[in-house]
Parts: sequence; structure tokens; C-alpha cells
Amino acid sequence: MGSVTRKQRPWGEGSVYRRGKTGPWMAQLSIGGVWQRRYLRRTAREVGYPDTRRGALAALEDLKAEQRDGLQLAKQSLGDYLRSWLDETARPAISANTYRGYEDVLAHLAPIASIPVRDLAAEDLERAFNQMVVRRGKTEEPASAKTVRNAQIMVRRALRSAEMRGHIRRNVALQVPLRRVPRNPRPALTPDMARRILAAVAGDRYEAAFALAFIGLREGEILGLAREDIDLEACTAAVRYELVGSGPAATRHQLKTEASEATVPLPAFVVARLRSHLERQQQERPDEAPTDGLVFVSERGYAVNGSWLTKHFQALLRRAGLPRMRLHDLRHGAASLLVGAGVHPRIAQELLRHASSKTTMEIYSHVSAAQQREAVEVLQRALAESHFESHLGPDSGGQDWAKAAETGQSERESGSGGRTRTYDQAVNSRPLYH
Repeated sequence: MGSVTRKQRPWGEGSVYRRGKTGPWMAQLSIGGVWQRRYLRRTAREVGYPDTRRGALAALEDLKAEQRDGLQLAKQSLGDYLRSWLDETARPAISANTYRGYEDVLAHLAPIASIPVRDLAAEDLERAFNQMVVRRGKTEEPASAKTVRNAQIMVRRALRSAEMRGHIRRNVALQVPLRRVPRNPRPALTPDMARRILAAVAGDRYEAAFALAFIGLREGEILGLAREDIDLEACTAAVRYELVGSGPAATRHQLKTEASEATVPLPAFVVARLRSHLERQQQERPDEAPTDGLVFVSERGYAVNGSWLTKHFQALLRRAGLPRMRLHDLRHGAASLLVGAGVHPRIAQELLRHASSKTTMEIYSHVSAAQQREAVEVLQRALAESHFESHLGPDSGGQDWAKAAETGQSERESGSGGRTRTYDQAVNSRPLYH
């Protein structure tokens, strides 16, 4: 009996096989010439196909399509690629603070940094995100949902760039759901609470900085103010820069958006505190010109660290028995105070320098319960008056009933089981129970 000749695949068509008796199904494609031949291998499971011969054939078709389309799969490790993307691609388009935040993400992804980008799986990213921790003093705790979500967004952007440039066929970061950030409702800042906060920080070296937060300045903007930006005669502050870093290495950077730059009017309570602060600072450094240097510096003359300033603010609140809050919460509360005072949202938007009034109203405004009750009472009076006008005739004696409704009078009927007795405005003699 003659031997059976196995049909061979043409050169460059690739092959599929099973690694051992129980191993995974593999796809293999040979590329290059005789002297530069190399093999591309991939398991079916690596690319999301079932571990079967049919799945391996589908993976082989992907390999051939990549070669046909001229795609060059990234051989770089994830850590090397993210570093090059951050420094070469992203850095020119992001702020200094955002760059520092992205650098922190690289540290969080260190456990998977050695994985080649082309071999990266969604499960690798998911595991790294779930294991993210932050250090609080000498202890570590799981990273907040917001921190994880920011890391996910950064990786999505980086891999999207690789996908657009043909380094990878698909962005596996899109397969990892974004972390849901729970809502953190903040109580509205009332005028009484604002006065108590000002009393708690009175006499502190940075009292003027806390006062500026009440008119909507961000932490970096406050610390980035130079003396030349303050005009006490015109009662204005030119907000153009933010401080990045602290100490001798601190630098001022232009604000991220043009809408954030503005000349902000200063109320009297801020002007008074700034005047006292600048006079004290001039006494500390008499050799400097009144317009040189930053407005807020440490006792040694260095730029102030923003995180330290927030902790110092919280220590002052704790000493006064007030609830804990961030310095940035005063910016949030500024919108609540403006809305409570009846300021139009458009004016509040310009003062807080938001891109749209929607941001002002939905994110930063926290209407108090008293304001909600007042709005409901206005609605009640409007509907009551409309109802009386439509039902009362000239001879119905409705004037007395309308007067009673406007003043909010009601009666309790002794035997009615605690039910409120009102009257039908069209039929004066019939009580209605509800």
C-alpha cells in the first residue's frame, strides 16, 4: 500500500496546531525570507476566540490581516510605551498638574509595566486597577473610585493613540468598564457658616488666602498670585497663572483654558485682609520691592504647598469645632452663596469662570433646604391665587376665603380624627377632608 501524501499549505499561509495533547490551540505565521524567517505565534484565547481549531483559524486570519494591512504590533512594554506617550505625545497638550497626575498613574501600573503592549489583555488592566492603593502617612489604603477612574481614562487615551497609529489592532482598555464614582453631596454653605469659617481663620498667616477662596479662586490660582496681580486701589485681582509644585522648585504656569483667565473684582472683606497680609509681608522682607514675588509664601520665603495649605485650613476648622471640609469646598460654596443671594447664574458663571452656566448650577450650586421651602411656598401662593380667581364669583363671598388662604390659615375639626378641614372655594358651606 502506498503512502498518503499530506497536502501542504502554500508558503505564507500559516498553520494551526495544538500544543501537546491538552495544550492551547495555536496560530502560527511565518514571515520574512529564507535567511530572515521569523514566526508570529498567538493562542486563540489571547485574542478572545474559543480554544478550538476553529478559534485558532480565526486568530490566524487576524495575523495575516495584520501583515496585509502593514500593521506593526508594538513590541514595547506597557511601561515604556506609556512613558514615551506621556513625554512625547501628551505633555505638550496637557497642564503641568495633569502631567503630574499621569506620572502617578505610571507608578500604579508598575505591576503590569513589563507586559508588551501587543500582549496586553483587559484582565491585566482590570487587575492593576483593582489593586491600586494610595499612601496616607505610613499606611496604605485602596485608591478612591475617582483616582481609579482617572487612571482608566489616561490608559484609554494612550492606547487609543497606539491604535490610531497602527501599533495595535484594538484598544483593550475599552473593555474595562470605567469605575463608577459615587455622588458626594455637599451641604450648602450658608452665610452663617461662612462667617464662622472666617472667624476660625482670623489672624492666621494665610487668612487672606482663605478669603480669596470664598470668591471662587482655586487653590493653585490663589498660590500662583503675584504681588503685581493685586490692585488694592481698583479692588481687583488678575487671575492668569497657577502654582505648580512648592518650595524652591515651584513654578507658575499659565491657566489651562482661556476662560479661566480673568480680572476678578474683590469685595471689601477680601481687600482688607489682603492689605493687612501684604503690609506684614513687606515688614518681613523690607528689601524686596512691593510688586516683586508671590503674594503667599512661607515664613522662609518659599512658595506654599497646596496640599499643606488645605491641611492647615482643616486644622483651623477642627480647632474651632467646625465640620471638616476641603479648601476647594469654599469655591463650591461660593456658588451657593451667590444663588442664595439672588445673583443671576450668568453672573455667577463669569465670577467663578466656568465654561457654561450649566456647570455652575449643576455641580457647584447646593441649594439649602430653607431655599427649597421658600420656593415651594412661592409655588403654593401662585397656585392658590390662580385657583381662587378661576372659581370665585362676585357674589360668592370669596374675599374672606382668599384672605384666609393667603395667610396660610387652616382649621382642625375636633372629631375628624386629626384630619385637616378645608373648604371648597366654590361651595362655601361644604367641608372637605383630606
